[in-house]
Amino acid sequence: MAVAFRLPALAPRERGQVRAPLTVVPQTERRYVKTALVAFSVFVALFFVATLQMHMAQQQMRLDKLNYDISRARQHFDQLRAERASLQSPEHLMEASRQMGLMPGRTTTIVNIPASIAAEVAATVGKVDADVVSETESPLDEFGRLKASVVGTP
Repeated sequence: MAVAFRLPALAPRERGQVRAPLTVVPQTERRYVKTALVAFSVFVALFFVATLQMHMAQQQMRLDKLNYDISRARQHFDQLRAERASLQSPEHLMEASRQMGLMPGRTTTIVNIPASIAAEVAATVGKVDADVVSETESPLDEFGRLKASVVGTP
């Protein structure tokens, strides 16, 4: 079955027909372009807001993990400090020394070491303090030297 369509714009005009005069019609506003542009702008803004929220959530998770690690490290430090304190306690040291076979000293003897021997040992070892090696001079000593050179008598 075939159907024939006759399009008036494509059909040839008959001889007696007059075509209607053409007129200029003002351009219609293209509201769909403005609407699409506003919709696209809203979509882009929402995308950036969502991206920012995601980034902030990731950073918050990272901060929470760091805070958790810091609190665990502090707890571990406190445990180690308590263990060190117990190992350095006098009771523990006495017990450890007894297990090694050490016995507490019964008498204490203080030996006086002459300053010359202490200085000789320090010089031999190489640990000489600056105040021991250098001569300290008071302002009175300087005044005495000045007076002797000016007046001639100390």
